[in-house]
Amino acid sequence: MIKLLLCTSNLILDVVIRWCKALHIGGMTFQPVARSQRNSHAIVQLPQGLHNTQFPAQILGLFIFTTTEDIFGVISRYASLNDTDAKCDPYPQFSAVAGQLYYDAVEPPFVVNASNFLMLFAMTPMQLDYISKPVVHVLPLYKVLHSSFS
Repeated sequence: MIKLLLCTSNLILDVVIRWCKALHIGGMTFQPVARSQRNSHAIVQLPQGLHNTQFPAQILGLFIFTTTEDIFGVISRYASLNDTDAKCDPYPQFSAVAGQLYYDAVEPPFVVNASNFLMLFAMTPMQLDYISKPVVHVLPLYKVLHSSFS
């Protein structure tokens, strides 16, 4: 357990968190990258204005606020392709079933509620001649299941 002192809006909260080894949601097991490389790749959905935004992220840590039992994830989002490189991504033409390319780089970590984890994804590193930086192919795993058994 870790004791934190959080300061927000002139309010000081004394909070205790407990780190988690794994989180089970809908038959999927999410884990921090230090415990499992494969189970640390999550598609995350966050509300943004009138729409939701979905993106791939690596789970760095999972913790529970002991006072509320809410579970949170420390994640790093995979970097989206710039407009020029996105035009070279061959996968979107096959709909969401084919996945999408992202740069093989993550952005600074931030915290989200674990209820925002939608599913795991498979990730394949690639070096493509027509994109200057290394990329990863992100394939949401529920799409694999649906397309394999339909």
